[in-house]
Formats: sequence, structure tokens, C-alpha cells
Amino acid sequence: MMEYIQINKLLTTSIYKQIAASITQAIDRGDLKYNDKLPTEKEICQAFSISQTAVKMAYEKLINEEKIKRIKGKGTYVTNRDVYQGNLHNFYELELLEDKVTPKYNQKIVMFDKKTKDYGAYRELKIDKKEPTFQIIRVIRSGQNPVLLQKIFFPHKYFKNFEKQYQSFSNLFTFIEQTCNYKIAHLHSTFSAINASASEALLLRLEPDDALHYVRTKIVDKKGNIIAYIYNYFPGDFTEFEVIVHAI
Repeated sequence: MMEYIQINKLLTTSIYKQIAASITQAIDRGDLKYNDKLPTEKEICQAFSISQTAVKMAYEKLINEEKIKRIKGKGTYVTNRDVYQGNLHNFYELELLEDKVTPKYNQKIVMFDKKTKDYGAYRELKIDKKEPTFQIIRVIRSGQNPVLLQKIFFPHKYFKNFEKQYQSFSNLFTFIEQTCNYKIAHLHSTFSAINASASEALLLRLEPDDALHYVRTKIVDKKGNIIAYIYNYFPGDFTEFEVIVHAI
């Protein structure tokens, strides 16, 4: 299937530019998504009765523009994902940008539950395994591309009206402080690198075992209570953190 490619041989515009423009427009429209496989040069040549040189030039143009990539022995794939770049001390910046009038990032809640078997979360929250704990799994995206997967845990004892309140849940910090009336004192985060599980890869549009930045975050209120615990998964190939050191 390559109906997204349109070629008009009567135009003075070069064939390779028409091919490159067609693929670019298909990516911009969302007809082609990250990791979609493109037809081979030979297939395009045969479909449109054009020279392989034109297709090769079109693909080279798109590779230089970082819209597609070639994987030796496998084929040519769409690679149009933005890289999230942020200060290590403010890696929640995309979360804070979410409420702007024209947001760069948008979120989708994919699961909400009142039960969890994640005993690691119970241990970090310092609560008994029998205590009910709300769990939200959400994906934050830039356009159609996921940039962050979050698994967020809220102890029921601190969020008793959560089932009614969570539907207005958008910005995490605004929700905790304004909707639930908790004052956040600080965050404690631990960074590590892991490989994506099958479920994480599916939600982040990656391949299983792709690299992830794995950040575990405790949210602590003014009374010293750990009121939320978060697993953050950033795609390794599309996330860059930096540390800025200021000289005194």
C-alpha cells in the first residue's frame, strides 16, 4: 500500500521531490506513523515506472531530514519522533506545559483502578498491602508520539474522594495542590536505565527491549507524608536530560 505517494509526471517539479513531499505530507497527516515500514525503492519504481535514482534521491533527502531511517537487512522506516530535551532538575517540564492554551503535550489516561498488586509501590508509599490504593496509567504525548508513560499510585487514605475528582485530573501537581488541597514539599526521584517490557513498548510505540529512562518519584507533602508514587518511563532514544552547573 503506497497510495500516499502521488506523482505527476507533467509537472516541472523533480520526481524525487514529489516522492519526498508525498511521504512528508503523509507523516504530517498521521497516515504514516513512527516505525511504519516504507516500500522498497524497487517497489516504488515498479509502481510508477520511474527510475530507481529518483527514489534513492527522495529517500536520501528524507533521511537527511531525519524523517525516515534505513535499517540494514530490514528496510526503511518512519522515524519522525521529536526528542524531549529537558533539565534533569525539571524533567516534569512537559507535565507543567500541559495546561497551556495551545499545548505541546497532551495526555491520555489508559487505565484507572482501585486495586494494585504492585508491592514495590506499597513499600515506597509506606502503607499496608491491604490498604486500597488508586492507580492511574497515562501516556503523555507530543502530537501523536508518546514521550512519557506514567504509572501513578495514590493511597486511598489521602485521596478518599479520588473517584469523583480524578476525571478533572490533567496536570498532576495542580490536581494534588488545588483539587485535593495538599501542599507539596518536595519530590524525591531515582533515575535508572531499563529495557521496555512488552506492555511498556506497546504504550510507548517502541519495540520490546528498547532502552528506557526509568524514573521513580515520591511526592511528599508538608507533613512528611508520601502522598503519591510514580513510575516514569521515557523512551531512551527520544529523551535527553542535561545538568546545568552554575559557577559561583
